[in-house]
Amino acid sequence: MKPRVRFAPAPTGELHVGGARTALFNWLFARHHGGKFILRIEDTDRSRSTEESIEQIQEALRWLGLDWDEYYRQTERFPLYQKAAERLLAEGKAYEQEGAWWFRIPKPGTTVVHDLLLGDVTYDHELIKDFVIRRSNGSFTYNFACVVDDADLGITHVIRANEHLNNTPRQILVYRALGLEVPRFAHLPMVLSKDRTKLSKRHGATSVFEYRDRGVLPEALLNFLVRLGWSHGDQEIFSKEEMIELFDLKDVGVSAAVFDEEKLLWLNQHYLKSGDPKRLGELLRGLLMRQGVVSQDEAEAIPLGKLARAIELFRERSKTLVELAERAGFIFSDRLEYDPQGVEKFLTPEKRPLLEGLVKELAQMEEFTAVEVERVTRSYLAREGSKLGEIAQTCRVALTGKTAGPGLFETMEVLGKDKTLARLGKAIELIDKGDPDGDGRTRVA
Repeated sequence: MKPRVRFAPAPTGELHVGGARTALFNWLFARHHGGKFILRIEDTDRSRSTEESIEQIQEALRWLGLDWDEYYRQTERFPLYQKAAERLLAEGKAYEQEGAWWFRIPKPGTTVVHDLLLGDVTYDHELIKDFVIRRSNGSFTYNFACVVDDADLGITHVIRANEHLNNTPRQILVYRALGLEVPRFAHLPMVLSKDRTKLSKRHGATSVFEYRDRGVLPEALLNFLVRLGWSHGDQEIFSKEEMIELFDLKDVGVSAAVFDEEKLLWLNQHYLKSGDPKRLGELLRGLLMRQGVVSQDEAEAIPLGKLARAIELFRERSKTLVELAERAGFIFSDRLEYDPQGVEKFLTPEKRPLLEGLVKELAQMEEFTAVEVERVTRSYLAREGSKLGEIAQTCRVALTGKTAGPGLFETMEVLGKDKTLARLGKAIELIDKGDPDGDGRTRVA
């Protein structure tokens, strides 16, 4: 029988990296064994659940590439819970008190959790209190609803965080009270920060979207998350295909995993350097839009080839997509922020004649490639008895606003002819207007 597993988040906020790790392990287990991965939203607590959180969870999973085969919401399944609860009440396995329905723990007795990772864990019923299965407002609690759902959906393996272990004996007792088959359980090791405390906001980003917005790539985050508790020899870098092929619960450890952000950034740099420029370009498009560098309409109008070229020009020196976007922002936005010192040093009146002549030469070009731009520029400078070094930084500041960046001619190519000529022309205007003291130095506010 092929496995059926589920990821069942409560929609009370964005998807946390710990939840993403749980989703990934379930997804990999299903894909490795040819089974089904089910997304079930546990929204029975209407006071804390929001539609926005449901959308964010789904978007985060899509961004990570974790597709689901079936989808359910607990709020749409209340009649199922009501029927099961009424049966327990009728059979004396539950009772009503102050408007709520309580599950009766059979005493004396013990319940053994047969965990695929931890082995057998025994719980004495004397230490387990009766618990609410139906609140006085008519809604159903987690420990009850998840059992009814898992049984109804044919869940074979419950793979979840270690923090749920103490809920498991209660849930097993509900399974048995309803005469249902108990699934197999696997409780994943905790994820701790580098100081060995529980991962929290004070350690930095904690949600998938926070890492996305910091420029972490989905494949890097997946690779990082899969190593939080699972290993395959000494291998550190895994494609998604390799993860599916190699993943098995027998290789998941029981010791707490440490969330090392430096390792995540190392992985991110690897994928940024080695990834397909066009695919990374699409991610860059979304980031530029979210950061407000360009509007949505402007982002959608950027040719994919230009985005891919920006990736190629800047990825060697960038650890994250945000770093890359900061370096490449001048390509996509005309709102240049000039380096005042660069302007003062390189946009000087003595550079104006060479710059003006270069603009005239470039304006005559038809094939505006880096190779052709370099040929025309060097030919022009040779005729003028000048060298590239005399005007290179002037052009760089004019085109990018900065004194450092990728190759000058590659920059011109990716900007395109029209934008290159416009920015060189604006630099000439700055030279003409920016020397109020007549001391040969151009200034910007």
